[in-house]
Amino acid sequence: MSRPSTGIAVVGCGYVSDFYLNPLIDHPELTLVGVHDRITERAAAVGERHGVEVYRTLSELLSDDRVQIVVNLTNPESHADVTLAALAAGRHVYTEKPLATDVADGRRIVEEADRSGLLVACAPANVLGEAFQTVWREVREGSVRTPRLVYAQLDDGAVHLMDFPTWHNSTGSPWPYKDEFALGCNIEHSAYHLSALTTLFGPVDRVVADHATLMPDKLPPGEEGGVGPDYVTASLRFGSGVVARLTCSIVAPPDRSLTVVGDGGVLRLDNCWDFGSPITLRTATDPGHDYLLPENEVEHVRPFVYRKHYSADHRMSFPRGIADLASAVEEGRTPRLSARQALHVLEVTLAMTSPTNVTAISSRFDAPEPLPWAL
Repeated sequence: MSRPSTGIAVVGCGYVSDFYLNPLIDHPELTLVGVHDRITERAAAVGERHGVEVYRTLSELLSDDRVQIVVNLTNPESHADVTLAALAAGRHVYTEKPLATDVADGRRIVEEADRSGLLVACAPANVLGEAFQTVWREVREGSVRTPRLVYAQLDDGAVHLMDFPTWHNSTGSPWPYKDEFALGCNIEHSAYHLSALTTLFGPVDRVVADHATLMPDKLPPGEEGGVGPDYVTASLRFGSGVVARLTCSIVAPPDRSLTVVGDGGVLRLDNCWDFGSPITLRTATDPGHDYLLPENEVEHVRPFVYRKHYSADHRMSFPRGIADLASAVEEGRTPRLSARQALHVLEVTLAMTSPTNVTAISSRFDAPEPLPWAL
């Protein structure tokens, strides 16, 4: 018997809202009750498009008993305040990354959720996709024997040369380029690989990092604003013994790959933003040989069906993370995108642009479970 649908409400109706709301058609277990945005016109446009209530205030949204999960799609600077307000109102929360913009606020969220018996889950949801779950299965089953080294890239192209001022979603909300450039590629993008790496190999013990702002003049002529790092690289040493090199930029040609090197082979995911990404495996011919057999494509645990309501640049089902949180509430378990793991990812992310360059990481989390169909 199917479980009752879970009522959700969205706070923040900006550019990213399309990624969450358009694919809700694939999740009948989630019911969109209403939306709110501090910019009234944005909320009205989204409410009209999806035929739901438009809340005038956050308090009005939080007082609606139909809302079981608050979906926090606000700008990163507002993530902690909105999440804490939702927890205070007795609501579970699914928040866009990062969990907060500083570790202290991230800890407050984790502590408040624990104190109130509520659940918080945090994007990104790429680890719930068929492609990553396949990579995870191959690592668990020893396809490369013992993992030793990982190269993770999230280079998103020369964004400053693109026509980004014209980018709008289906309800007219612009891509928030001032916020994106001010925060920098590290805060915006590192979590896609950090969530995957920490799921595969557990907590990070130490970060050795460097970063730079290589293209300071990104804003259109006549516009002013802060510009954060557009390049960051880090060597991550995991408690499990794995070492990973993670590089993010919005300067270099696109490359969103993840490569796991073991003492028995090499496993490669082409694109961490694609639930149906190609995955290849090259294995060693014999122990002791220093060359590998030609690569073979790995069969996915199940196929990902790309639909027209998914973004062409992000072939992912963003609401899958909300759906996992809803089932976690129903089943009384920890969500697979847990707040504790998100806090760890936040601590590592901030260490990647720390002025000290070498940072010990103290936070820890319980390992998530694979999805049942990926076992």
